[in-house]
Amino acid sequence: MEEEPIHPDYIKGFNDSYLLAQHLPELAEKLSAIPGNSPRLQGMREGRQQYLSEQVKAKMPSWLQEDRLSKSNPSSSPSKTRDIDPPSK
Repeated sequence: MEEEPIHPDYIKGFNDSYLLAQHLPELAEKLSAIPGNSPRLQGMREGRQQYLSEQVKAKMPSWLQEDRLSKSNPSSSPSKTRDIDPPSK
């Protein structure tokens, strides 16, 4: 299955808005509220959202961050046979 290529204007808007959210959050908020459906505006909205979600995760304690379990203990996923009794003969 082939992925659809990302429009260059979307990428530009995403990157610009991410940086604006870092350094000028008020301006990024106003720009993301502009009505429209162009790839650039969609990228700007999603770039700002990405930055905001990363900031929320960064402020969480480490035990609440979702990546902690997958990085520290890769075999922590439950076994499919853990609670199943072996068949009796």
